[in-house]
Amino acid sequence: MAMSALFDSDIDKCQYRPRPNSRIAAAGIGLLLTLSSSCALAHGVQKLTNGLWYDGSGFVARTRYSVEGVLRSETDAKEVVTVDLGGGFVLPPFGNAHDHGLADAGFDAQNEEFLAKGIFYVANPNSIQRWTDAVREKALLPETVDVTYANGGLTSSGGWPVQIYDRMAESMDDFTAEELEGQAYYCIDDESELEEKWPTILKGSPDFIKVYLEHSENHEQTKDDPESYGKRGIDPRLLPKIVERAHEAGLRVAAHVTSTDDFRVALRSGVDELAHLPLEKLTREDADDAARRGTVIVTTTLSHRPAPGVDDLDAVHRGNLALLIGANARIVFGTDSGRTVLEEAETVAALTGMEVSDWLPILVETTPQWIFPDRSIGSLEDGFEASFLVVDQNPLQHPEALRDIAARFKNGHHIEVTPALPGIGQIVIQTIMHGGTDGAIAKYKKLRATEPDAYDFSEAQLNQAGYIMLQHDQVDAAIRLFELNVEMFPDAANVYDSLGEAYMKAGHTTRAIENYEQSLELNPHNTGAVEKLEALRGR
Repeated sequence: MAMSALFDSDIDKCQYRPRPNSRIAAAGIGLLLTLSSSCALAHGVQKLTNGLWYDGSGFVARTRYSVEGVLRSETDAKEVVTVDLGGGFVLPPFGNAHDHGLADAGFDAQNEEFLAKGIFYVANPNSIQRWTDAVREKALLPETVDVTYANGGLTSSGGWPVQIYDRMAESMDDFTAEELEGQAYYCIDDESELEEKWPTILKGSPDFIKVYLEHSENHEQTKDDPESYGKRGIDPRLLPKIVERAHEAGLRVAAHVTSTDDFRVALRSGVDELAHLPLEKLTREDADDAARRGTVIVTTTLSHRPAPGVDDLDAVHRGNLALLIGANARIVFGTDSGRTVLEEAETVAALTGMEVSDWLPILVETTPQWIFPDRSIGSLEDGFEASFLVVDQNPLQHPEALRDIAARFKNGHHIEVTPALPGIGQIVIQTIMHGGTDGAIAKYKKLRATEPDAYDFSEAQLNQAGYIMLQHDQVDAAIRLFELNVEMFPDAANVYDSLGEAYMKAGHTTRAIENYEQSLELNPHNTGAVEKLEALRGR
């Protein structure tokens, strides 16, 4: 929604005044207008009038006060700024319990994007510590998203996600692949290494600890297998010892899980959070155990992790969610992808049949409170932080209203944003997971033809999607995406370079050479292509 500013200093009042808008007029709701900068940054007392406030089950007309960034029902302050919310529906901001953004030089742009979508609270369960240290001060300001960071996760030598960072290092200027150990991940193979590296892990001031289990039932067979590089996790026998150390340090533990055995090992070890739904079927006993222990499960149905051998991932998620919800297990929303947490909530609802009255509290209450358990957030009652969103329709009746946020307040500050376009790359990845590569390519072409201004269709989008598939050993899918990128951007040197790399990984030497040659023709300064061509021709 477009918004304009008005501040009347004579009456000491900030107003949101209706402006003609056909869609909103039809709904009988006035368009909300923003505060001017002098009012937006007020640190004193604000009287919040003409709003319908979410109480956990419905919306109630109330007048509230923001007193130094905290909600109150009344105040005896002499100087009060009045803010008219224009009859809008007021609810707490969203939380995303699994996202790997907001941890590098792109923080400012990502912050703008998250705030625009109403996401104020984020947990990042794996980040590069040096980069994270540089943005931590930004991540808890009144005008920015609040983020908790795990820093590098704990895995085994050659374990997940080492293979991802190996590839990232190829394009990094400030890290080699070897230097990422101790920054992006910690390789721990036995208890002596845990003892040795634990002080360094704590010195990085993680907000919680992330541990990787990856088909732990096969750990003994895969731990020394070169073919299993990047396809294994930490020795499951170490997990209880890690949990014990973390809890002694006052830190929670989140476990990456893939298999049903991973799920069970994590529960038995006493982890606080399962960072994903498993990609295999659970039993009722598994769900009951998770509920009994109070372990939190992050949904991540939109995760970009492919699931080799699973024909219908939606069916697996549908069954597992039904069991967990039926057992009253604790679930929170997280994406582990570039999709929004609102999309995650909608996907969970579609899989389970949950009504908006059931999933909205998870989005705005349970998830934020899990990310920041010691903060008064996720509610609009007295004593809670004055952070909230305003929408122009009742989201319990019109959940689509959550996509069209009219105003955002954080700790009493009005937040103005210019949202960026969503990336088509994540749409492509998600469609591959649920509809195959043919379906993803068809959807890309349809959206590019029918909604060219609705998404970021830049060259980098398909390129990033292709590399995600390579990281997960989905080489055929990566080739198809890089071929599509060549079709869309035939004059870009980088698209041929990427396609050449995928062909090289697939063992198609002739095709790899052809594409590296084309990349070099378009960009004679591509030294990487020169090196790859020398290697390929020497085979």
